[in-house]
Amino acid sequence: MKFRTKLLLSNCLPLLIFASIALILGLTQFRTNLYNEKEGNLRSAAMAALAFYSSQGYGDYRRQEDGYVWRGMNVNISQKTSIVDDLKKQTGTDFTFYFGKTAIMTSIHDKDENRCIGLPADDAILTHTLQEGKQLWCRHIMINGESCQAYVIPIRQESDDAVVGALMASQSADGLESALRHYVLTTVAAMLLVLVAVLAFIFCQANWFARKYSEATDKSRQDLLSGLYNKLTFEYEAAGYLAHQKDGEMSALFIIDLDDFKQVNDKYGHQTGDELLKSFAEILTQSFRSSDILGRVGGDEFMVLMPIPADEPLTRIDERSREILEKLCSRKIGEASHLTCSIGVGIGEAHCGFRELYSLADKALYAAKKNGKANFVRYSCPRMSAEEE
Repeated sequence: MKFRTKLLLSNCLPLLIFASIALILGLTQFRTNLYNEKEGNLRSAAMAALAFYSSQGYGDYRRQEDGYVWRGMNVNISQKTSIVDDLKKQTGTDFTFYFGKTAIMTSIHDKDENRCIGLPADDAILTHTLQEGKQLWCRHIMINGESCQAYVIPIRQESDDAVVGALMASQSADGLESALRHYVLTTVAAMLLVLVAVLAFIFCQANWFARKYSEATDKSRQDLLSGLYNKLTFEYEAAGYLAHQKDGEMSALFIIDLDDFKQVNDKYGHQTGDELLKSFAEILTQSFRSSDILGRVGGDEFMVLMPIPADEPLTRIDERSREILEKLCSRKIGEASHLTCSIGVGIGEAHCGFRELYSLADKALYAAKKNGKANFVRYSCPRMSAEEE
């Protein structure tokens, strides 16, 4: 996985998880608060309606032979339409008076605008309010085919406190659901805008960090003066390549040392010496293939690992060595000219590791120096056949 991808995931995933959790918690809390507020409003409305009914008379509730329900002898509850209608106008809440299991008075009308007298009580109302005498909060209840919220309180007899009915304050669920949808859409839209802005910032920062990381990684692998691999990176790359060579494949390891480099520094200055090193790195880059591994492994010492295809003669190594010597000799760096180098080459097959190749190339370089410098020597792994040699 790329560094930028890891960086984006490590920053974006926690943010997205946190935003999702915050959104869920926020919506849950808002929904809870909305329902709590609705519950409180409907409870207050139901208590107010009961107080209005109670103020209209005194005594116990009873059903007469004509089917009407009276309170005491003077108040016909079944005919008190003004109470529920006036309260609905003031609060926007429907009120239903149950005596037993059916409604004897309600502000709810059917599609033909008839008052829904005889509306049966919901099972929850029967169980919790009419039977157990408990107040009941209904988040979702079907009333006359419509989803509603309702608060129900018991109606008790004055004489023995027995529960004989229930008073229900209800409102359509559409208003609350609409408020929830509006809040959800607004919150999600706002959060998405913020997330897009934050993610865009993170993406830009991740690109910047990834670029800086790549630059830092490249610099840590490169020799800053020559642009080639440094010693550690060269040895790592070369050893890695040699470890995966197939049987029958060969490689050549060049160790190249600039002749009398100290004298160039002493005579022409370190700036000229640095220019010589950079110029020689250019010569190596031009002389070898992009698949070859090049590195500056010391002050004036360079190394190259060159894979040798099966159809390529070993004389190609000599050609490369001569090419390097000729290009360097023809270069003029400031006032310095007729520059030379010594080249030692170690050649080995797949079983020949980096240390063995290095030992061969180092011995070859020593021989080239001993032979008067400005030349090359190559040694092959002793296990190579005479034909390959």
